[in-house]
Amino acid sequence: MKTNPHDAAMDDLDIRREHRFSGASRIILLSTLLFAVLGIWAYFGKLDEVSTGSGKVIPSSREQVLQSLDGGILAELTVREGDKVQANQIVARLDPTRSESNVGESAARYRASLASSARLNAEVNDLPLVFPDSLRAWPDLIASETRLYKSRRAQLADSMAELQDALVSVNKELAITQRLEKSGAASHVEVLRLQRQKSDLGLKITDLRSQYFVQAREALSKANAEVDMLAAILKGREDSVTRLTVRAPMRGIVKNIQVTTIGGVIPPNGEMMEIVPLDDHLLIETRLSPRDIAFIHPGQRALVKITAYDYAIYGGLEGVVETISPDTIQDKVKPEIFYYRVFYPHPSGLLTEQTGTPFLHRTGHDCHSGYKNR
Repeated sequence: MKTNPHDAAMDDLDIRREHRFSGASRIILLSTLLFAVLGIWAYFGKLDEVSTGSGKVIPSSREQVLQSLDGGILAELTVREGDKVQANQIVARLDPTRSESNVGESAARYRASLASSARLNAEVNDLPLVFPDSLRAWPDLIASETRLYKSRRAQLADSMAELQDALVSVNKELAITQRLEKSGAASHVEVLRLQRQKSDLGLKITDLRSQYFVQAREALSKANAEVDMLAAILKGREDSVTRLTVRAPMRGIVKNIQVTTIGGVIPPNGEMMEIVPLDDHLLIETRLSPRDIAFIHPGQRALVKITAYDYAIYGGLEGVVETISPDTIQDKVKPEIFYYRVFYPHPSGLLTEQTGTPFLHRTGHDCHSGYKNR
């Protein structure tokens, strides 16, 4: 039986149409299902909002800045950049010439005031002169104050003796005149004159002694005040000499040495170097934008990525927020930028290679922290 070519062509066209409409239907059905699933997921599902911040690993007590309170001239530098130092290790010395000269001057004035105070104390209390043991090494000073003590005492004794002799003479003359008055050979006026002279001499003797001790007490009070003042000045200048030897406050690593030239001038309160502590526990410090801080709170978990190690290879560490700065901080380099500081203890874990090899973290490592907001 022969088939009509026209009928065969029509049958083939119908088959192709059926396949085409069947494929289109499947695409429409799949698209509808996909949009339905996405709609359901969008309605019931939740996206995690993540805040990120950059920061670094820091010691809990931060870098210790070594400064020179008084300034001076660098005489010796015993460390270099990156050196490890122990607590109390000498790292630099400043030229002591000027400071030691000031100490010598203050010490001489202090010793002189101390010797003067000892002499005046003996005069006021009418005691033998005794000097502090600290002055035994300066016999010339002791001899000078001893001579002054003896001279003043001798001057008082001579003046007192002169008045006492005059009083004795007046008493004798008064006694004779009183006998003559009884016999009528002397007037009562003469007796009164001698009695007044006797009284005046007694007052002079009392005043002379009193004035001596009053002046000595006033001088002693001033001398004691000067001793206290000079002792404070001397201690301050001795401390200045001690501070010329710069020591590391803790075990750490030296960085940012500001003056390396021997003979270089360090200004008062000038920074000399920094010590990065080695024994402190580490913290993560990150900066967060003010627009993100509302979602961050103490106790919140954070994912820490140390930038020195590829996150895809070494992974990250989990931390927990400990404290947040109470207010924004202005960037010193870019004043138009404000940020919050977020601190949390350095995670106790270690980054490991795929082979399991651990990597230690240390201060100064940069990092990125991510915080899930919900």
